[in-house]
Amino acid sequence: MKEKSGKEVFLTFLRKYGYIVGLGVMLVVISTIIVVFANKPKENVTKPTNTTPVSFYSPLLSYTIAKDYNDKNLVYNTTLKQWEAHKGICFSASENSEVFACLDGTVADVYTNHLNGTVVVLSHDNNLKTYYSSLDENVSVKKGDKVKRGSVIGKVSSSASNELNLGSHLHFEVTENNVKVDPATYLNLEGK
Repeated sequence: MKEKSGKEVFLTFLRKYGYIVGLGVMLVVISTIIVVFANKPKENVTKPTNTTPVSFYSPLLSYTIAKDYNDKNLVYNTTLKQWEAHKGICFSASENSEVFACLDGTVADVYTNHLNGTVVVLSHDNNLKTYYSSLDENVSVKKGDKVKRGSVIGKVSSSASNELNLGSHLHFEVTENNVKVDPATYLNLEGK
């Protein structure tokens, strides 16, 4: 029997196990690429320049909290007779109590609909928006107006038909990057 040359042994080995060797080499190359790019310093990363926490001015001078923010559990809406998430805070207040802008901003929208009543939406820095619902229809601002923190924007009423059982109140919501968040994050509600 003739003994195989080194070249023939190598070719036989490649025919039999070549795909495994190829996969191994590919894995090493891919792993190396991942390690190199994962450890590469990031360029042009914008870091926030304002790290001071945002604190809102109270939207009302005198109020009680009628309904807290709750996005984890359903709460019963006695007006609509249904269970729902409540992604805002309802402040009970006397009819015609003044409602204040919580932060400097621009009036992004003013509208009225059957469920929410009259609504003023303010747009602020840091991709924040505040929503003031159940206002009297005679608001103090119009779309495009610039407002200062503490400026009167409207008055409390019971125009929101989806929460009529709460009486006169302000339904207040906050969004960060168009996602509703708990307004208590920005408001000092201690002792109320």
